[in-house]
Amino acid sequence: MFSIQKTSFVSLVAFLIVLLTGCEKDFEQVNSNPNNPETVNPELLMVTIIRGTVNQMVNEAFSTGNMVAQYAAEIREPNTDRYIWGSFDTWNNGYTILRDVNNLKKIAEERNLANYKGIALVMKSLIYSRMTDAYGDLPYAEALKGKETQAVYSPAYDSQEVVYQGLLKDLAEANTLLTTAGGAIRNDILFNGDISKWKKLANSLRIRLLVRQSKRVDPSSALREILASPTNFPIMQTNADNAALKYVEAPNLFPITSQRSGFFFDRRMSKTFIDLLNASKDPRLPVFAAPTAESQEALAAGKGPLQWVGVRNGETDQNLGSNLDKKVSALSDQYYRGLQTPVPAQGLIMTVAEVKFLLAEAAQRGWITGSAETYYYDGIKASVEQYQLVSGTALMASAEFLARPGVAFNPANALALIGTQKWIALYFTDLQGWHEWKRTGFPDLKPAFVNNNNDKIPVRFRYPTAQQVTNRASYTEAVQRQGPDDINTRSWWAK
Repeated sequence: MFSIQKTSFVSLVAFLIVLLTGCEKDFEQVNSNPNNPETVNPELLMVTIIRGTVNQMVNEAFSTGNMVAQYAAEIREPNTDRYIWGSFDTWNNGYTILRDVNNLKKIAEERNLANYKGIALVMKSLIYSRMTDAYGDLPYAEALKGKETQAVYSPAYDSQEVVYQGLLKDLAEANTLLTTAGGAIRNDILFNGDISKWKKLANSLRIRLLVRQSKRVDPSSALREILASPTNFPIMQTNADNAALKYVEAPNLFPITSQRSGFFFDRRMSKTFIDLLNASKDPRLPVFAAPTAESQEALAAGKGPLQWVGVRNGETDQNLGSNLDKKVSALSDQYYRGLQTPVPAQGLIMTVAEVKFLLAEAAQRGWITGSAETYYYDGIKASVEQYQLVSGTALMASAEFLARPGVAFNPANALALIGTQKWIALYFTDLQGWHEWKRTGFPDLKPAFVNNNNDKIPVRFRYPTAQQVTNRASYTEAVQRQGPDDINTRSWWAK
């Protein structure tokens, strides 16, 4: 009897050991959180980075960039238009996405994914350039190190000069990393995995930054190196190379379509922009803006033609009389309806038209060889073709249009023509029209008709108020170096 009990006891112990071992083996699997995986797919991070960045660019173009660069105007509650500026979201949104960029870069380095690292460096450069161009000096080398072994909770502000050096270095490295041997890119919502287009964006952004800092650093040598070897340093050549996020379906929805209709239609076209386009009979005008409701009604009654009318920045419906909604042009339906238009809306990062205008200026200033006139006309033609493709309508940069006053190339005022046509081509492209105006002074923008900034167009954003509390020492040092933390202090490259 004792022997039977002993045997049963041993069997029971063995059974329990097997049972417990099995439970322990499955414990991690059962208790893992599928919503917080330990292994992150780089393509998922990349999609989040691209979508988040471009959505911010579209929203800021609509809410701020279009107003301060005088493409559009606010006709109700015109705080932005009258330079009643508080804090903008560019800073916090930028650093939030940069955390994902850092993670993507680390994952790419750990797994030897050269192309993903190259994309991370391109996006890092794009985001930081947006931020430094808006604010000036900012945390760069020590930024985003709060979770590292040697944590930095109060990062120093680097000068804009140092930031630009870092961005140009990163873009040069990205150009080296991005190759067909660097592995396939999956779920690429910007270029559909085409590494050559990422490479062209990297080098085109280099050209943008080299020209932007040209008052401080001679760009000649670097520009000539890029242009001398198109195989090693390819740049955008056609509209097929444009960096533009196409909002084709959910979850890639055009951000403006989520705005209430009243908010959208409180923005109308600026008189500055519309008058210039009307004067040259610019073929892009019907794509940029809607004809006035008043002229549409007249045309329906057989009393046309359609008209495009802008409003002075800083004016409102209160001092422009009744029926203002019918008298001035809204932004075109393409920007309001998004996916409902024949050709889905796009979020513009950079286009070949901008590249051509940058090279036109470089040639005119003697930084590179080549014809400034040829680059200039190529820029106009590329922009018109771009909006033909975007709108699905027949547009053409006709010989007649290119010969009109204000468009025809003239060496005597070439820089003004190049700057003005580049400004037109940068419509609804982030804050780029504003940044280029700050650098070149073209076109000759006048302050808003009514404004709260002593008749001066702002040239930067204020730092977030929280920086004075959470990072006061670094903030104070940056202000002492750069100048007062207000909207009239020019940053390093703009002085």
